[in-house]
Amino acid sequence: MREKGMEKIESHAYDFVTKRLAPKAIPNDGKQTPMRGHPVFIAQHATATCCRGCLFKWWRIPKDRELTRQEIDFVVGLIMAFIKKEMEI
Repeated sequence: MREKGMEKIESHAYDFVTKRLAPKAIPNDGKQTPMRGHPVFIAQHATATCCRGCLFKWWRIPKDRELTRQEIDFVVGLIMAFIKKEMEI
């Protein structure tokens, strides 16, 4: 993470959320976010932003529609807050 920088990690977070979480229909919902391999994936599981089921259960964001830009920003904000907190350790 230190090598890539926070801007690049945040860019990846937006990319992952937009492609894997924001669409209305996700064929593999609940399985689209790996448990390892990228800091964003780990943060998504830690913040309950890994799938639409968790987004609804923990954040009350409905499953049956695309995420709004505000919701995408909210999710990425949670992910980045977790990553930044972990970097302090």
